[in-house]
Amino acid sequence: MDEVTVISYPGSSDDALLSLTEDRSRYLLPFGGRFRVIDFTVRNSFVADARRTIIFSNVEDNLEEYISTYGDFQNEKFPRIKVVSSSKQDIELLYKLVLDSNTNLYIFYNGTNPSIIDFKNIIHRFRKSRKHAVLYKMRYNGHATLAYTILVVNQKILLNVINRAIDEKQKAPNIFEMIVNIFLNKEIETSVAHVHYWPIRNVLEYYQYHINLIKMKEMFELFYVSSNLKGNIPFEGYARLGPHARVSKSLLADGCDVNGTVIDSVVYPGAIIGEKAFIKGCVILPYASVGPYTRMYHTVLDERTIPGSEFNVGERCYVGTEEQGLKNSDYPNSIFGSISLIGKNCAIPHGARIGGACYVASGKGSNYFVKTKYLYNGMSIVR
Repeated sequence: MDEVTVISYPGSSDDALLSLTEDRSRYLLPFGGRFRVIDFTVRNSFVADARRTIIFSNVEDNLEEYISTYGDFQNEKFPRIKVVSSSKQDIELLYKLVLDSNTNLYIFYNGTNPSIIDFKNIIHRFRKSRKHAVLYKMRYNGHATLAYTILVVNQKILLNVINRAIDEKQKAPNIFEMIVNIFLNKEIETSVAHVHYWPIRNVLEYYQYHINLIKMKEMFELFYVSSNLKGNIPFEGYARLGPHARVSKSLLADGCDVNGTVIDSVVYPGAIIGEKAFIKGCVILPYASVGPYTRMYHTVLDERTIPGSEFNVGERCYVGTEEQGLKNSDYPNSIFGSISLIGKNCAIPHGARIGGACYVASGKGSNYFVKTKYLYNGMSIVR
């Protein structure tokens, strides 16, 4: 029996991405211009010829619904996927799921960071090693690290380790990292896996990955030419360019509507850029909207999830800055490098001025700007 189950687990919980992971798991975080992180997770399982995929999420959202809309890919079905969403991780449930899936091999990895991994090659290497378990350190940016690993283990050994942890009542904030550490303490064999892996630790990194997608040919080709990725964000038609649209060095997804100037930016499906707006160095997430004549620099505009709402950013606003080196006063470890973040479903009124390294939490903005038109550099609206 050579069948494989892929188990994707979340990393340690944190709020470093602010609104980007507020009320949604990292799996549903938009990434790469037309995808969500879960699209990478599913892609990796598909390429591995996994019989079963188990996806653990520490946030209860509509992840399962999103996955259920996947159809066939290249005339083949995606692997059977089970989603387990809970803020609490249950090691006894994991034991039961391993028994139920009943495959020879299991692959554990943190699938809440986007990645393109050749699991088929890793499985081949594992079988040649004739070991019962091997921990592969991911090599990315030229370095291999135990911070991001892939555990390949046969069912018997895995069940023994989980069962012993249950008997000993072992607990940890992240049971999957606990299992990896148990294997490390057993002096498991380690090796290095060359992968494409993009850990997202703050808003600036999230922003920079998108800008790299425009500037780095290899990264663009991975996503859009050779990776077997299937985007699942709903959209209608091709990108529409209005009579006043001007686009330079940018990525426009199908289904967006551009009526202004877009430079060095990524615009997701369903996003709207208003008449004669000016967008430079920005990431506009799905269905977000920018009003006419607004100028926006170096900003991540989070998606609009309430259909039919007004512009996320109204007319004749000024958002962001071209000044360098600014950081947010309230969230200096999340927002720095002069990048601003406007959260989901915000309603920034007409004529508002928002500086660099600013943060507006999801759904906020309208009440604040009743009293003033200005949110100065490094400031936040969170209440």
